[in-house]
Amino acid sequence: MRPTDLIATSLASLRQRPFRTLLTVLGVLIGTTSVVVMVSLGLGMTQSLLGSFENNANLREVTVYGPPPDAAERGLPTELNDTLVAQLSQYPGVQDSWPVYYVDVLAEVDSMAQYMQITAVPARVLGSLAPPLAWGQLPTAGQPGLVLGDMISQGFYNEMTGEMLEVDFQTQTLFLNFDTSSMMGPVPGEPQEGDATPPKRVIVPVSAVVAGDPNQMYGPYSSVAYSDFDAMVEMLKKAMPGKALPNQPATSDGRPKPGFVYSMVTLQAETPEDAEALMTALRADGYDAQASIEWIREAQRTAFLVQAVFGGIGFVSLLVAAIGIANTMMMSVYERTREIGIMKVIGAGLGDIRKMFLFESATIGFIGGLLGLLLSMGASSVANWVVAAQGQGLDGMVTTISVIPVWLMIAAVVFATLIGMVAGLAPAIRASRLSPLAAIRTQ
Repeated sequence: MRPTDLIATSLASLRQRPFRTLLTVLGVLIGTTSVVVMVSLGLGMTQSLLGSFENNANLREVTVYGPPPDAAERGLPTELNDTLVAQLSQYPGVQDSWPVYYVDVLAEVDSMAQYMQITAVPARVLGSLAPPLAWGQLPTAGQPGLVLGDMISQGFYNEMTGEMLEVDFQTQTLFLNFDTSSMMGPVPGEPQEGDATPPKRVIVPVSAVVAGDPNQMYGPYSSVAYSDFDAMVEMLKKAMPGKALPNQPATSDGRPKPGFVYSMVTLQAETPEDAEALMTALRADGYDAQASIEWIREAQRTAFLVQAVFGGIGFVSLLVAAIGIANTMMMSVYERTREIGIMKVIGAGLGDIRKMFLFESATIGFIGGLLGLLLSMGASSVANWVVAAQGQGLDGMVTTISVIPVWLMIAAVVFATLIGMVAGLAPAIRASRLSPLAAIRTQ
């Protein structure tokens, strides 16, 4: 049998039973739509989840919070000091390193105040840590000045009434009060009970304010406060003369001990993969280390699980459609028994009979898959439009909830076609095994 005759015969058979063919195609359409929509939701969630991490974290960085528990036995420093930073910088893959020092302060403007934590780092890395600025310039090495998040100005409260008020850092003077004992409890170097010399308030200029995200009210940099490391240390020494700085080694009477202890150390690798390898090596050596890439990997595993669950739910619908195709093709075999017998008598081979039924079932799968894909794309567009419309009403946030890439489009149609062929395999084999004489005698 020529291929053209095979195709013409198969299509004619499907046209002769339009209602049954339509219902079977409808089953495949629903199954394909379920699979594509479910997987697209998983992909949309994955893209949104990974995008939030990638946009808000430097994947090349590894943060070390503390030395190994057995540092003393191994001859390593027991604190995050300059000696340990130098040793960490020698690890393979480390391109750059810098210390980080956290300082808790009470920020005051006129009669308004708020508590915040300043992150002191070398001025040379401020450019990579801070996002684009709304106004101002980053401070240089040794220059006093703060880089504040876009929402810091709205976090001040009136100390008398508790009312939240907004300040203007370009016209109003900012004071830093390092006496945070009422919030944090006693801190070395800060006034203890009976101590009549609290730290001095210091006037600190605001060098710059970061630009806010127009799509959301609060962003990852909304509450940050950065300062040059050297400038912050000098500022603390002037405010606390003769006393140990916050979170620094101190004698029993509050005097400073030699050396400086950092809150953490940041190591920068060349690539995210190098950062992941560096984190693994540090942890193997006992360091308390973390990296943003770790959260990315966890997010990827979570997203893959979500996609698998969503895809599995949709696959059940497609499996039901496959059973419908098998039932339709088996009924077709019984109804066309005499026709099959005649075809065999006039010279049709067993392979021709099998191909004919397989082509019919594959055609049902293909048509259902194609229509299901079109319906899925329409549903995806509507879902994204609805979410975008709701987002526009909430701080202008726009979110893509469903993503259908090209590979998913192709896979959906191909998979539906293959499901149709597999479902029609048993009826095709049965049709090819019918006895020609017995089939002709069938009424």
